[in-house]
Amino acid sequence: MSTVKVKVKVSVLISHLEKALAEREARYKNQEKEELAYEKAVEAYNLAVLKLIKAGKGEIEEASKNYWYSRDRKHKGKVSFSVSVLLPAGALPAEPERPTGYSEHEFKREKEEISQAIRVLKLTDEQLVSASTYNSVAKYL
Repeated sequence: MSTVKVKVKVSVLISHLEKALAEREARYKNQEKEELAYEKAVEAYNLAVLKLIKAGKGEIEEASKNYWYSRDRKHKGKVSFSVSVLLPAGALPAEPERPTGYSEHEFKREKEEISQAIRVLKLTDEQLVSASTYNSVAKYL
């Protein structure tokens, strides 16, 4: 069985880890903006679908009354329905894709692990990192 030998300079690995840390910080910082942009895109998508239905491009497959909806006092006097509409696939706009969430505890854990790896690597006087060291931080690159 052959072994893989990794020859990576410590300085290169540190710069890549710093870049990975900056990307994670930017991702965490911008997730609220991305979520708001997603919500606006969903509203636009819903309006586009509604326009297609109003234009007569859709065919109602099923309609049913939602009995649970009218139990709430604030909806008293109103009736809710669920409607399934068939639309031609080519007529639909692209559905917006929800941005992937990045939880606070996940961000803090990764930030701490990457920061710790950078601190340790900055303390070494070696020129190259060992395969085990590279392997332990490779998941962040």
